[in-house]
Amino acid sequence: MKASTLICAATIVLSGAALADDMGGMKMDNMNGMKMDNMGSMAQQPAKSMTAEGVGVVKAVDTAKGTVTLAHQPIKEMHWPAMTMSFKVTDAKLLEGISAGQHVHFTLQGSNKNCVVTAIKADS
Repeated sequence: MKASTLICAATIVLSGAALADDMGGMKMDNMNGMKMDNMGSMAQQPAKSMTAEGVGVVKAVDTAKGTVTLAHQPIKEMHWPAMTMSFKVTDAKLLEGISAGQHVHFTLQGSNKNCVVTAIKADS
């Protein structure tokens, strides 16, 4: 292999590392749900369904839509930092007695982007 080819290949590798830094340091081992096929392209893997427990503060309740907005603490099982999110509930009856401002414990079921609240209880 010629020296010019090696220099070009090294430049591409280094450019790729710089691009990864510009993308927030995204690394291959952090790309959950993705796989590389034999052509080197990325294909979406179906996300694994799981159950996770969380705690947070209710920001809004919409019984008509069957949703609750929660400002939750980090959820380790989902690898989520603390944030505010709206979730569908599996049954609108879960929202009875739940109101904005309450501290709650809740259970999620699903995958990273498609979780539903299966249980929610206000702290006493």
